[in-house]
Amino acid sequence: MRAHVGTVTALSIAALAAGSSPQASSEARDPGRLSGATQISYGCPGPQREGETCERWFSFAHARFQVARVGVTAARTITSDRRGRFTLLLGAGRYRLTPLRQTHTNGGTVVVVTVRAGATTWARVRFEGFPRML
Repeated sequence: MRAHVGTVTALSIAALAAGSSPQASSEARDPGRLSGATQISYGCPGPQREGETCERWFSFAHARFQVARVGVTAARTITSDRRGRFTLLLGAGRYRLTPLRQTHTNGGTVVVVTVRAGATTWARVRFEGFPRML
């Protein structure tokens, strides 16, 4: 039963994202898949050479971010699983993935992805943790 509810939710997201045009209707029947991971970094935990960047990225379980079709104000909030992974069914198009403020992070950089009908698109949503190590 629980897997069925997840499928219904994912298909609802696809319908919301697709809109109501005839083309959008066909996209909802043949959605694309957006899969990815959420990660967090607290900076570099040790000395580094001048000019050298040091970011250590870790899986960020239960991270929240918003998904919105580019040019549309409506957005859905998504939460990654306990391994920091997520998978959504979406209509074909361009989407903004916006990391949200939560414990130990103020969010992160917005990612724009293109989802294609019948294909899987991979995205990494990264969060800047605090306190930061320099």
